[in-house]
Amino acid sequence: MNANANANANASHILIPAPVGIVRQILLEPAALAEWNPAFLSVRGPSEAFTGRRYPLVARGGLRGHWEYAGIGETLIEGRWEVPGLAETNSWSLLPHGDGTHVTHTFTHRGSLAALLRPAFAGVADLRLDRLSGRAGQRALAQVS
Repeated sequence: MNANANANANASHILIPAPVGIVRQILLEPAALAEWNPAFLSVRGPSEAFTGRRYPLVARGGLRGHWEYAGIGETLIEGRWEVPGLAETNSWSLLPHGDGTHVTHTFTHRGSLAALLRPAFAGVADLRLDRLSGRAGQRALAQVS
């Protein structure tokens, strides 16, 4: 594979203290993505997730575009978002691990802004996973209470 093809690839993983069902549910709440995903200021549209449906979004910097689910499986959620000059494809792999979920998040950028913004996306996979973990952990505790 060409070295430049992977130049904008990012990946990380975490053990989230919540079952797969809770983590999956959070990933499939498009209107709430901006509450924990630092790339988004807002995502509009129905609260249900549909493959191929475009959800209007406003990204950091005020860039307007859309989010869409490319694939929705039991343990793999794939998505894509795009604003002028930047497109991201991403995936969230969910594996049960005891009472929790091992989540691997990967994303790749392309477009004229991808190289320019590469330093700004350093550590973003970890940040997204940390915020997802906090949200899922709180939801799991609320269900126990």
